[in-house]
Amino acid sequence: MWEAIAPIIRWPLYSPRRFVAVVIAALIGVFVIGEINDEPSEPTSTPGAASLVTSTGAASPPPSATPTSTVPSDASATDELSVDPAEHDRSAAAADAAAAFVAAWARPDLDTKAWAVGVRPLATSELWTTGLSLTDPSRTPEVTVRGEPRQVAMNAEEGVLDVPTTGPWVRVHVVPGPSGDRWLVSRVEPVD
Repeated sequence: MWEAIAPIIRWPLYSPRRFVAVVIAALIGVFVIGEINDEPSEPTSTPGAASLVTSTGAASPPPSATPTSTVPSDASATDELSVDPAEHDRSAAAADAAAAFVAAWARPDLDTKAWAVGVRPLATSELWTTGLSLTDPSRTPEVTVRGEPRQVAMNAEEGVLDVPTTGPWVRVHVVPGPSGDRWLVSRVEPVD
């Protein structure tokens, strides 16, 4: 079999011109195939069909012309169909937790009680009892989060994220909470 394939493989290598021609032809072929695959396909059913057939073969009623909505008319309500990327992405959820903590922590304008109400739910009980409960909020930096946290390390037990602020960046360590449904801050330090 090699005797049949070898001349075909060697042919482009006989001269630089042949080699360049084969490479260009291959790239054009890949481009054309990619363009063909990217074309949208024709829909197989029309929107005004009398009924839709489900995967079980049973006919279902056609979609109504006026969509029904269970979304409240309140302007501040969000669409039920919108997806929170942090809901299923642990990295995004960890980044959201780190940014929320820094935003709540860097509030020197609050009194101790109001500051504790904002920070306590975002921290582990160990971090709260060993340092945050003794913190004077007026001594925290007056900075704001100015971008997405940058992931330094992440695994199932801990995430380390650098949070950009209007001042120095803050490194935040997060761990899963006791119920595992959200991330809590376990350590905070300045970024070197």
